[in-house]
Amino acid sequence: MIKLHRSEAGTQGARRIACAQMTDALRALERRPLSDEDVHSARKSLKKARAVLRLLRPSIGDRAYRRENAFLRDTARPLSGVRDAKVLLQTLERLEHRLRAPGSPRPAEELHRILCRERTDLRRELLRGSKPLIGELKALREARRRASRWRVGHKGWSILGAGLARVYGQARRALCLAESNPAAGTLHEWRKQTKYLWHQLQVLEPLGASVAGLAQRAHGIADALGEDHDLWVLRARIATGGPARADRRRLLSLIDRRSTRLRAQALALGRQLYADPGPAFERRLHALWRAWRRKPHGRAARGAVRFSAASRVGSTPRSWSGGRGRR
Repeated sequence: MIKLHRSEAGTQGARRIACAQMTDALRALERRPLSDEDVHSARKSLKKARAVLRLLRPSIGDRAYRRENAFLRDTARPLSGVRDAKVLLQTLERLEHRLRAPGSPRPAEELHRILCRERTDLRRELLRGSKPLIGELKALREARRRASRWRVGHKGWSILGAGLARVYGQARRALCLAESNPAAGTLHEWRKQTKYLWHQLQVLEPLGASVAGLAQRAHGIADALGEDHDLWVLRARIATGGPARADRRRLLSLIDRRSTRLRAQALALGRQLYADPGPAFERRLHALWRAWRRKPHGRAARGAVRFSAASRVGSTPRSWSGGRGRR
């Protein structure tokens, strides 16, 4: 993730990063032949751009924010099907590998064929015509041109801190809902908001090692919830039929056990990352921001402010694959 520079105003730096992420997405989608990795890279860059856009929301205003956010979201939407189809197939193959004896047939052979066919069809649809994704590429170029002209002023924490606090508060509320009702929808919303927070913290990593640690923890939560979501989607496909009854029971049991562990890991990390109320979290980051802005260029800000014990960095479980003050 591209980072802020101390030599520029915070809002100017955030706008630069948003434009760079859109440029990265364009470069990925312009490659020929277009690979699954190119599609995935473009989607990631667009998600990061949307996270930075949320940092700038207090500056550009709600109307412009909603327009640009919807534009980036809709541009990325056609790319999601290809990625989701590939991940679903990989998730099934990992489960089958754990259940399948050497030389034995696949426990879900027919479902495997169906998912392979769906992935092929989605790729063909995405890349149809002599100039695939021409509409998306045109729209993304227009969005990047608009982004370069966003009126963000020369502000610092008064804007970025408000944008960060808003996303943190939304993610913290989503965690509370997920704890009381751990359904697929509530967990997905928590994951979505946590990913935005993760990317925003990546932008702010120059503030110090504690911010990088918070970003790492948010990444761990998002990864665990992402794998759980993929398992939930696959579970719904398996439960409707396909594998033989005995194999279906074994697959569903394996999914349920893994999902239980992933949710427990995510919730444990979430209670640590979101231990502080929103205002307290924003104040601590603000103190780090002030310390970082006051240091001479070329020196790293380290240890200026310590987070509460609940907010300090923990290791990710091994199984998880300018101006001063508020300026």
